[in-house]
Amino acid sequence: MSKKRDVLQFRKISLIFLFSSIIISIIATLLTIDILGIVGAILLTIYILMSVIFWRCPFCKKRLPTRFNIANVDEVLCPYCNSNLLYGEENI
Repeated sequence: MSKKRDVLQFRKISLIFLFSSIIISIIATLLTIDILGIVGAILLTIYILMSVIFWRCPFCKKRLPTRFNIANVDEVLCPYCNSNLLYGEENI
């Protein structure tokens, strides 16, 4: 797997951590289980760290926005250098 595809893979993993933390935190609140609240907070922290460290364009190294056009999933472009992150094509 190339470095360009790794960026998107890290993003998918970090989103799994985010959604898991939300679900676990809701369950912890409903059932008043403190340990689940701590697990939810840890998962949220992991999501934030992964987003800050790995969610960068592999070409220009600038932070990518957390939102992008979901309607056009086949093409994920860096807003700064217009490189295609899905196919690893650098736009010079």
